[in-house]
Amino acid sequence: MKWYAVHTYSGVERSVKKDIEHRASIEGLRDKLGEVIVPEEKVVEIKDSKKREHTKNIMPGYVFIQMDEDEELFKVIEELKGVSGFVGAGNSRTPLSDDEVANIRGLVEDKKDKPRAEIKHRLGDQVKVIEGPFANFVGTVDAIDHDKAKLRVMVSIFGRSTPVELDVLQVESSS
Repeated sequence: MKWYAVHTYSGVERSVKKDIEHRASIEGLRDKLGEVIVPEEKVVEIKDSKKREHTKNIMPGYVFIQMDEDEELFKVIEELKGVSGFVGAGNSRTPLSDDEVANIRGLVEDKKDKPRAEIKHRLGDQVKVIEGPFANFVGTVDAIDHDKAKLRVMVSIFGRSTPVELDVLQVESSS
């Protein structure tokens, strides 16, 4: 079996995955279909002062399929709602290399168990601290560290602007 990338409309990757597996079973082609992967990661965000965890697609618009080179299965997948076609030059369907598959699998495994804090704030945004010793203080985002999910927020303490390093989950938009 070889791996192929399928272009989908953004936002419908999960339903395309389910449709691929369902249609392959109905058409009697399940034995020609291996794994179907939608690369996702867990993301934690603060909304209305509550932590909320959800999954976010790492590679929007793509579904990766392990399958036999079977013309009937190719056609079934290409005709599914939300699928715009297989990745390849012209009308050819180009299988992924082993390195590409290893990179995608590695990316999925790395992101699987560690939820990442989603940073929705920008430089200059007003934020309210909701946790920690500076709870209820309001400040301005001065710096963002995406790798560590940290913000440097300038808060006014005793009339002086003071930088405070906070976790993204310790603040929410003040508006």
